[in-house]
Amino acid sequence: MGLFTCFRGNGSLEDEGFSGANLQRPGLEQSVISPRKGQLQAVLVYSPDRLSRKYAYQVLLLEEFARHGVKPPSSKAPQGHSPEDQLLVQFQGMIAEYERAQILERSRRGKRHHARPGAM
Repeated sequence: MGLFTCFRGNGSLEDEGFSGANLQRPGLEQSVISPRKGQLQAVLVYSPDRLSRKYAYQVLLLEEFARHGVKPPSSKAPQGHSPEDQLLVQFQGMIAEYERAQILERSRRGKRHHARPGAM
């Protein structure tokens, strides 16, 4: 099983190898269409940030699944519905977005440093 897997009546969809920074992923696109057609049985997510690294997209995807009666269980997020559980999921989503921004910034700085005259 990948970091994001959907089980349908006729098999499974996996998004292994695709970045959570992008919503244009074959498995994710199919997993959003499948509940509308009544074809989705379950969604397993390692962590909500595997759905998307942007918190706003996480919320939209989770709400879309919930609207069709699919609640993705996650091994890294609370499973309850209390306000505290929801707050923790929100924090995790915002931290994931922050971590991605930090990684991008550090990569840019590293490339700039190596591109300086005399560094090669």
